[in-house]
Amino acid sequence: MKKEYLLAGMAILFWGSSASVSSLMISSLSTISVVFFGSLTAALFLFLLCLCTGRLKLFRSLSLHELAHLALLGLLGMLAVNLFYYNGLSHLKAQQAFIINYLWPILIVLFSCLLLGARMTAQKGLALALSFFGVVMVATEGHFTGLGQISMAGVLFCVADAVCYALFSVLNVKVTCDKFVAMTVYYSASTLAALPLLLTSGPVPALSLPQMGVLLWIGVFVNGLGYTTWAMAMDIGDTAKLSNLAYLTPFVSLVYIFLLLHEPISWASFAGLFFIVSGVLVQLLKGPLPLVSYRHSH
Repeated sequence: MKKEYLLAGMAILFWGSSASVSSLMISSLSTISVVFFGSLTAALFLFLLCLCTGRLKLFRSLSLHELAHLALLGLLGMLAVNLFYYNGLSHLKAQQAFIINYLWPILIVLFSCLLLGARMTAQKGLALALSFFGVVMVATEGHFTGLGQISMAGVLFCVADAVCYALFSVLNVKVTCDKFVAMTVYYSASTLAALPLLLTSGPVPALSLPQMGVLLWIGVFVNGLGYTTWAMAMDIGDTAKLSNLAYLTPFVSLVYIFLLLHEPISWASFAGLFFIVSGVLVQLLKGPLPLVSYRHSH
């Protein structure tokens, strides 16, 4: 197996675990606690990575304006995204939250048209319609006359998460500095902004060893190594071919959810995922949808 496919496969395995391990944390910790400790772990890991790879000198080349811009992107793409996603997980089954969240790739198309001047075509419109129909399928659990037993608040949280991440991804296209440096700033900004929210939400929780282990997994493997191995794969491999592999992530996630959470996968979840991914694939007919940023889906 070529090295780039091995690296990309590692990233997909890390990202695919996000929904199930995050669900385990949400059941025992508050949303803001998971956001803070996950961001802190990722920031420390990426800082050490920059230290070991000689990237620390790149921080000195950033102006205050550039740092502020990166920090604001971090608040959108890391803090807001995770707050919405974890709140969604606290209201929904892991499979429902993850599948609704997977609207983000197709929303990139919409925001590219609105913000970057890309042209809206019939193909893009069909892709959007298919993906949104998939969300309706999951949100109604296949019963189109109502929401059934699903939480509308959870659905809205996950849609808001997908909107924020797609917007972040489009804006991230214009970031020209080293992506590892940028990710370090993103997670550092998320950590600093989450700290006062954590301190004002109640007593800071004392983490147990299992909780620390799961948070290390989220911060180091899902956020840190997931991004690192994906970036390395994209650097040495065919970007177009590798980009399409990212669409395996939701299917890998369902396997994790079934094995770790013992959560039966409903037919409505499979059907909704089918329509959402079909929308993405329709967009790929004339070439890959550019993955302008990574997403562990989280």
